[in-house]
Amino acid sequence: MFPGTGPDGNGMPVAFKSQEQWLNAVQLNGCGNCHQLGDKATREFPTALEASKGSSIDAWTRRLQSGPGGGTMVRTIGTLNTSDGGHIRRLADWTDRIRAGELPRAVPPRPNGVERNLVVTIYDWLSAKYYIHDLTLTDRRKPTVNAFGPIYGAAELSTDDLPILDPVKITKTTVKVPVREQDTPSSALANPVVAPSPYFGTEQVWDSKVNAHNPMMDQDGRVYYTAQSRSPKNPPRYCFAESGHPSAKIYPLTGKPDGFVQNSRQVTVYEPKSKQFTFIDTCFGTHHLNFGEDANHTLWLSNNLQNELAIVGWVNTKMFWQTRDAGKSQGWTPLIVDTNGNGKRDAWVEPNQPDDPAKDKRIGLGFYGIAYNPVDGSIWGSNIGHPGYVLRLQPGSNPPETALTEVYRVPLPGYGMRGFDIDRRGIAWVTLASGHIARFDRGKCKGRLNGPGAAEGNLCPEGWTFYPLPGPSFAGRDGAAEAPYYTWVDQHDILGLGANTPIGTGNFSDSLHALAYGKVVELRVPYPMGFFAKGVDGRIDDPKAGWKGRGLWVTSGNRTPMHIEGIDAPTPGAPGKTLSSPLVVHFQLRPDPLAH
Repeated sequence: MFPGTGPDGNGMPVAFKSQEQWLNAVQLNGCGNCHQLGDKATREFPTALEASKGSSIDAWTRRLQSGPGGGTMVRTIGTLNTSDGGHIRRLADWTDRIRAGELPRAVPPRPNGVERNLVVTIYDWLSAKYYIHDLTLTDRRKPTVNAFGPIYGAAELSTDDLPILDPVKITKTTVKVPVREQDTPSSALANPVVAPSPYFGTEQVWDSKVNAHNPMMDQDGRVYYTAQSRSPKNPPRYCFAESGHPSAKIYPLTGKPDGFVQNSRQVTVYEPKSKQFTFIDTCFGTHHLNFGEDANHTLWLSNNLQNELAIVGWVNTKMFWQTRDAGKSQGWTPLIVDTNGNGKRDAWVEPNQPDDPAKDKRIGLGFYGIAYNPVDGSIWGSNIGHPGYVLRLQPGSNPPETALTEVYRVPLPGYGMRGFDIDRRGIAWVTLASGHIARFDRGKCKGRLNGPGAAEGNLCPEGWTFYPLPGPSFAGRDGAAEAPYYTWVDQHDILGLGANTPIGTGNFSDSLHALAYGKVVELRVPYPMGFFAKGVDGRIDDPKAGWKGRGLWVTSGNRTPMHIEGIDAPTPGAPGKTLSSPLVVHFQLRPDPLAH
């Protein structure tokens, strides 16, 4: 049916030019971004969703309207609609075949080799009504910080009561994160209950003003959340060009389409010792964050926005804690590619303008994941537009004026990018919806990396290497039918598979995928089924305690924790039924399967 030519042609929506683009929307940057496909809750129907005539098409239509996620699901299925009955018909057919007894073509293998050495400890966290997106427990740069200390979670759209787990006492508590301004909008406004949920009826279980997405810990144990603290319509004065702010003079964020409306998160910091919160009001939106290894402990932030608002921002945290001046401590830069090839940043043309041999070019590809390269101080990240791009920002001596960006488009067979990380050798790693772990090594580039064509990202295909993930694949494809949401590199050999081991989340296979010993090692959570990894962090609690003193901590971060298998799922008001709370999973690796 590809390429799409619309309802008067082959029936495929015009937006889809290839099967890879379609699968990207179904697996990762659409449905699979929020929950598993194929778990018990999606391959069967709760009683409340069964249509009166038993039609699976009707049941799927009703299912996709359920709860506060209904609006998003209806919009997503709308983009996948085709003239032959659409994706709902395909999902209904899949459900009917499973009901008739059909099984997958491949049987999952039992763990073998080092996979048998895995120790998995699962902790209940937060409440069944809410989901957990991410977590932090140490300083990424020095993973002995906060040894044996609390683990801090972020609950994104669901609640302002953010979870804290004490892994020693095994207790779970919450801390209510404040907002600075009372007119800060709630996530409930953008996520109304479209139709009753089989689990919570018409109750609005997503109601957060904070909308904390991603936390990160610094060298002193402070927790930085990308979180909302004010209305996006009330930017501080230093965000405007007339304030004289260096970044605002060069690239003001006011006056753009939608202005500040999309700046839905800033930075909120929690200091565990004093139990105090501090707001760092950023002019730019925030999404993911990572610290640099410089004397200023610079915090680099992505915003996952495109077009006019695609920028990279930063906060000089040393300056901020000395002065408490958020305006002077922050900066941002547009993403400028050196398309005239002279090695420095000049005036630029806009993304929709033709190239000018005397100028550079701004790109509208925002950073999603973001990471600091310890080799040369460059900032790397991912862009999730199809088919996916790796971006490299070289700040230069004065980033608002000197920062230059390089673009590297993922080539086939890869497609479908989201999370991103980098190892201590400066090699970039991503996991892809095509079912691969992908490596990008800039050191393998043979030709020029700037000049004409640099903004398209096709100048270094030789830098890419692909490693197929294990598991069933679509016919004719070598990568698994996976939805690997995020990538985290074990830079310090915390788990025990070696320093710089890239680890991808196996979101459709209850697992983590680690590239070690020249192959992909699958680290599976056997029970309860429904593990859906989002945030990954690792800590060394006791360097002298061997495998017992270290490990990875991973959130089961699907937006539907009630889908976790092995837990009774109620209909609204049914007494005596229980739902699963979100989980956090501790991964450790013994030297052999029977080690005490």
